[in-house]
Amino acid sequence: MSLRRQSDEDISGSCQESGGTQADDWAAVEDPNERRKIQNRLAQRKFRAKIKEQKEDSERLVENQRLAGSAYASAEPGELDGNSQLSGLPWGGVSMEHIIQSGINKEQSSPQSSKDNSVYAAYSRTGGSSR
Repeated sequence: MSLRRQSDEDISGSCQESGGTQADDWAAVEDPNERRKIQNRLAQRKFRAKIKEQKEDSERLVENQRLAGSAYASAEPGELDGNSQLSGLPWGGVSMEHIIQSGINKEQSSPQSSKDNSVYAAYSRTGGSSR
């Protein structure tokens, strides 16, 4: 049985027609150079797919962080209605202004605040683009 040398177009065409099994099957190829070419082609295809997936994941992460950053803003203590009664508590309620102010003070005095640990801050420190 003689082996016919196939061009890249022949192999990729047969790959698309048969679902990739014929072009991906390098085990039956006896010529070491042809076998190496097929293996390199498969490795390159896998590498490109991996890079494409990493790029998509990175873009998705950046977009999610951008959207999440504008989705939530914590209240300032002065924005709350201090005269409102909390229902269900017979003795009154906790002061939400006090809770929010305590959280803000704790975040500002902490050596590593949550802002420093956020993904957005990590991107901005490394010079990453928001696009």
